[in-house]
Amino acid sequence: MNDNHRERERKFQSLLQRLPKSPLYREKLSGIRLQGIGLNRIGTLPFTTKEELRAAGVFGHLAVDPKDVAQYHESTGTTGEPSASWFTREDLEVGGRQLTECGVNLTADDLVLIRFPYAMALPAFLMQAAAWQTGAGVVPASGRTVVTPYPRVLALMKRLRVTVLAGLPREMELLAETARLVGMDPIHDFPALRAICVAGELTGDKRKQHLEKLWGVPAFNLYGSTETGNIAAMCEFGTMHVVERDFYVETLREDGAAPVESGARGFAAVTTLSHQASPLLRYFNEDIVSIEPAACPCGRTGSKLVHYGRGKDRLRFGDLALDALDVQEAVYSLSPVPDAWQAVEREEGLHFLLDSHRSDEWALDEVSSRLSARLQVPVTVEAAALLDRGELTNNAPSTKPVYIRKLDRGAATTRPPVEPLQELLRLGRRALADGQYDRSREWLKKAVAVAPRSAEAHAWLAAAYGRMIETADMLEKMKLLPLLEEEIAAAFELDPSLPIARRVNGARLLYTPESLGGDPAAAADEFRYCIDRKMDEADVWASLGECYVKLGKTEQAVAALREALSRDKSHERANELLSELEREGSARHER
Repeated sequence: MNDNHRERERKFQSLLQRLPKSPLYREKLSGIRLQGIGLNRIGTLPFTTKEELRAAGVFGHLAVDPKDVAQYHESTGTTGEPSASWFTREDLEVGGRQLTECGVNLTADDLVLIRFPYAMALPAFLMQAAAWQTGAGVVPASGRTVVTPYPRVLALMKRLRVTVLAGLPREMELLAETARLVGMDPIHDFPALRAICVAGELTGDKRKQHLEKLWGVPAFNLYGSTETGNIAAMCEFGTMHVVERDFYVETLREDGAAPVESGARGFAAVTTLSHQASPLLRYFNEDIVSIEPAACPCGRTGSKLVHYGRGKDRLRFGDLALDALDVQEAVYSLSPVPDAWQAVEREEGLHFLLDSHRSDEWALDEVSSRLSARLQVPVTVEAAALLDRGELTNNAPSTKPVYIRKLDRGAATTRPPVEPLQELLRLGRRALADGQYDRSREWLKKAVAVAPRSAEAHAWLAAAYGRMIETADMLEKMKLLPLLEEEIAAAFELDPSLPIARRVNGARLLYTPESLGGDPAAAADEFRYCIDRKMDEADVWASLGECYVKLGKTEQAVAALREALSRDKSHERANELLSELEREGSARHER
């Protein structure tokens, strides 16, 4: 193990000690033995989801004394409750250092105009910290405010001889368009400008090239979030390097059950190794990324990252999945590149709204064909007035753009964000129903690992063990029975009223020999409990009927088995038991 790996392991162990200081992780990690778990076993620990952060509230994952807090930030909260994030002074210094790893290579000779919003968002403050750490000066020209409209920002850039421009990529585009409108040339009228730094929005290679063409200087991309800080920074050769001393990033399948191959697209799970105030463990941030080892001319080692967009923006057309980056790269490959654009999802493909001051250079049929060929879906195109250019030259703040407008398929067909636990439970239940008991056990063991405080996960894992016991030989039954009992006990401790837990316990009491704790009467009580709570499927009635058979209550057994067959007339066990009871009744009648 080299020094870098040892340092990351040390930080991970420190993180595991800090996490339970927050209310969220105190509950989430309760009952999990953290000793001995290294980064190679991080997959055995639970995820943290956006919904959990929102539900925890602003203090939910605060892991330091409030007196140690230096700043509070939160996400925009465009849907539901915003996600909170706390920073100590050390956190802000580390965040600034993360940005100094960018290939822009700030120095004391630089004057950085920061166009990121200063209200609640994080990037402006990290860029400011990075500037101060390197001796660079700062011009705080916040975006989305009437105080610094676009013409004033351009005037500041020219008068102060700004060397680095930092902000949202959309702001860089709008500043360039404003410069054109007021008779300025972004390439020639700002001779001191040497670089652009962008973050906060998706920026692929084509968009980066477009920004560089607009301004005549190199552009450097940064990737992170308000909840995590800056995860990756672009070097001078255009590679986005993960800041591995501060982050451990996994790329997982959409269900969170397993990692994807190196370099393949997957959903990010981010662990913050250095953050003190509000640390995160396996934060399933719903971003789609790829990560693979980098052999970069810059000399940096470790992994490189490509960001493909948010999971909620993924478009599906049959077997074809298009991520936001696929759409963005197609748009920015057009000539001329539009000043503003929006992709609208349709049942059969995509409809693009495009706005450009050079729109007369487009042949819309040709644009449509080019986009369709690149995206492999039918595309229609419309020239539209998306950008109010009058506002750019007046005292009007910008607003958050919408680049992809998804089709509203209605509540019945809109796919909700994937919750890793629920997806694992779904896969485990499906395998159980299909008779693939070993496979079901593996899915459900992962569900328990993801959410050890989920009574439902423990109960369904117990159900898988129960099915395995039914088909096992005696030696295997003896091995599996303690595992079954352990999972039932865990489920009962977490939620003794959960019907699925009571149902599995009923099966244990029914099928375990009385010498080992079996009790048909207690089993019948469990199955009646389930039925009273609307779990009245054929299987439950059949099991209740079998309890009555063992108890010698023939009339009640016949009634329960007929209830089972009224729900599933082909139910094998119910038919078998009812036939036996009817033969015994006929034999008694003949005698």
